[in-house]
Amino acid sequence: MNEEEIKNILHHFDEKAVEMAQHFDEKAAETQHHFDDKTAEMAQHFDDKAAETQQHFDVVAEGLQSDIAKVAEGVCANTERLDRVEGKLDAFIDETRTNFDEARVSMKFSYAELSRRMTHLESDVSDLSTRVEQLESSSSAR
Repeated sequence: MNEEEIKNILHHFDEKAVEMAQHFDEKAAETQHHFDDKTAEMAQHFDDKAAETQQHFDVVAEGLQSDIAKVAEGVCANTERLDRVEGKLDAFIDETRTNFDEARVSMKFSYAELSRRMTHLESDVSDLSTRVEQLESSSSAR
């Protein structure tokens, strides 16, 4: 091979190297552009999903707040009702205690009265028994 052929081969090699470098640069730029596009798409996708999730969370939170408010109202209503029932129960207990005390006093009085009447009847029976015995003895003696 002569010098001219070597120069041609080297020149051809240099041209191909330049073409290859240009091709590589073009492909690198295409790849970078593709990567940038995909990165932007992914960022937009994440932003969209974040907004969607936030909106869903807001709807759920609003529903929960409404439910919690209803439960709180129910608890307040039940507390008020329990307070009224407790008041009625306390009044009933006081009334029952008073009635029981009155019944006890009345029973003591009735028992004392019955005891007095019983004692009086026993005395009358004893007197009558004595009179019957006297009558029987006077009638037997005749």
